[in-house]
Amino acid sequence: MVISWFGLSSFKISSGPLTVITDPFSKNTGLTPPRGATDIVIISNATSDLYNNRAAVGDEKTFVVDCPGEYDVKSLFIRGVAGTGATIYSIRMEDMRLGFLGSLKQKELTDAQLEELGEIDVLFVPVGGKSVCDAEEAVTIVNQIEPRFVIPMHYQHAGLKLSLDKVDQFLKELGGTKEAPQEKLTIKKSNVLEGENTEVVVLDPQR
Repeated sequence: MVISWFGLSSFKISSGPLTVITDPFSKNTGLTPPRGATDIVIISNATSDLYNNRAAVGDEKTFVVDCPGEYDVKSLFIRGVAGTGATIYSIRMEDMRLGFLGSLKQKELTDAQLEELGEIDVLFVPVGGKSVCDAEEAVTIVNQIEPRFVIPMHYQHAGLKLSLDKVDQFLKELGGTKEAPQEKLTIKKSNVLEGENTEVVVLDPQR
């Protein structure tokens, strides 16, 4: 599985020929919107063009997931769970479970949400505050879920016209050190099984 980041909460997740894009944004963010073919688009907030520029990606054959429910599509099992400010998702892919929290704004997850999401190996969590979780809230949720890998998202970075907190605050709250951002994350099930401690992966937005 290969994970790359466009900025905000938009990612490209590839598994062989299968491609998923999350939360495609519009150009008024100051960033270049994700484009190109994709099999599945996952949208956490269908009411905002920060997360719902679906016209920029895919075609009429692209499967769109944008609300709570269960979806069994193209070898993936996706569960959408209602949250404050977002539908949050559990995505089973390559025998790993991804947790995508999109534009979530909660101080913590409820017991019901945690039960529906289940065990998570790779967690995508917003950390920039304002309309999404801030660093303190994000750390609380990371500690609730205890994933093997955490990918922070939706924070201030070069080119973004929004005003958000930087990722450094989240890393400080979590007690980690800032590593050099990676262009992409390549991950296998064996990587999940290799260690017990949560590892933070900071990605460099693709341009």
